[in-house]
Amino acid sequence: MIIYCDGGTRGNAICLVHDDTIIVKTRRGEYTNNELEYIALIHTLEYIDSKNLKNVRIYSDSKLIVSQVNGQYRVTTDNLIALHRETLEKMLRCDGVQICWVRRNRNKAGRHLERIKHSLK
Repeated sequence: MIIYCDGGTRGNAICLVHDDTIIVKTRRGEYTNNELEYIALIHTLEYIDSKNLKNVRIYSDSKLIVSQVNGQYRVTTDNLIALHRETLEKMLRCDGVQICWVRRNRNKAGRHLERIKHSLK
């Protein structure tokens, strides 16, 4: 099973795409792109947990976030440490979840955000 997720600063939007389900949420406040990428991943993990999905591969186009979550890069930015910790805690509640990097042009969630970006201003 595959789910795509993405976060973008235009409109502070996060998106996940699972089969025919597309969920877009906007956030109030000021966020960096990396914070929104983590928030999108956290929302995706909450979705997986709520649907009791198993053996899910999550695709994100943020090489930094994917590498941090998979332990390849350290988290050194203060504003990402709590989000990273929350992500790892939520991953423990999901059976068989893998976080994988995908090129931006192959990320269905990112492509959806790109299509609707003018309505997110």
